[in-house]
Amino acid sequence: MATRSKTTQNAGARGKRPSHRRASTPAAVPRVQPAATTGWPELKLEIVRRYAAAYSTILSRQAGLAHYWIDGFAGPDVRVPKRAREFAPGSPLNALLVTPPFRHHYLIDLDGERVESLRAAVGKRDDVTLLEGDCNRLLLEDVLPRVRQDDYRRALCVLDPPASHLDWRVIEMAGRLRTIDLFVTLPAGDVHGWLAEAPRDGAAPQAFARRLREEARFANVLEPLPLRDGAGRLAGHLCFASRSDMANQVVEDIFARHRDGAARTR
Repeated sequence: MATRSKTTQNAGARGKRPSHRRASTPAAVPRVQPAATTGWPELKLEIVRRYAAAYSTILSRQAGLAHYWIDGFAGPDVRVPKRAREFAPGSPLNALLVTPPFRHHYLIDLDGERVESLRAAVGKRDDVTLLEGDCNRLLLEDVLPRVRQDDYRRALCVLDPPASHLDWRVIEMAGRLRTIDLFVTLPAGDVHGWLAEAPRDGAAPQAFARRLREEARFANVLEPLPLRDGAGRLAGHLCFASRSDMANQVVEDIFARHRDGAARTR
C-alpha cells in the first residue's frame, strides 16, 4: 500500500524553508510532578519538560538561529489533555507547550488514524507539520534535510520506533548533519542488526553507542538507559546522542534518576 504524507500547512517545497509565523503560545509551562513509578510515557514527558525546555531556552538566545522539534513515529498516545496547556504523559503534543517555543514542530507517524487525531488537536497552528506514511523515507528525504548547518538550523529529535522499523541511515544522517540532538529507543533485539559483528551477551547497547560515535559521528553519547516492561523484563534501551555537550547534565540527571530501577516501557 502506498504511503501518504499530509501536513497541517504547506511547509514549502524541498529546498525552501517552511513558514515560521507562530500562533500564540502559553506564557508559562505548568509544572508536572514525576510519577513514583516511571514508564516510558512519563520518561518521555520528563525529557520534553526538562531537556527540551533547556535546549529551547539556550537556542532561542542565538540570533538568527531556528530550532525545530522532530518526533518520528509520534504515536501511539495522542490523547488531548483535559485542560488546555497541560502536559499529558507520552503525548506528542507536549512539545507544543515548551517555552520558549520551538520555531517549528514535525510530527511523523505510520498510522493515519493517529495523524488525524493529532490534526484535530493541533487545529490551525502553522508552526506544526504533520506527516503520515513511511517515517524513514519522510525523515531522510523531507525533514532532516531541512536542518542544515549552512542554513543556521538545529533540531531536537525523538525516535520511538516499533520493532525493526527504524533505518540506520536516519540515525547516520542525523549525526553527520552535526545539527541534531537525538533520543532513540531501541527495542530489545533490534540493536544486533545494526552491528557489524555479534557482540558478547549484554554488550549490544554499548556497541551501538560506539557506532553512534564512530560512524554517525555524534560528539557526545551517553551510556544507554535500560527500559523494562511491566513484568520487569528488558524491553530495550534509550540512547541519547548530541552534537555538543550543551545541557547534557540535564539528560545525565534524568538517566541517573531512572537507571537503578531501569525505566519501564509502556
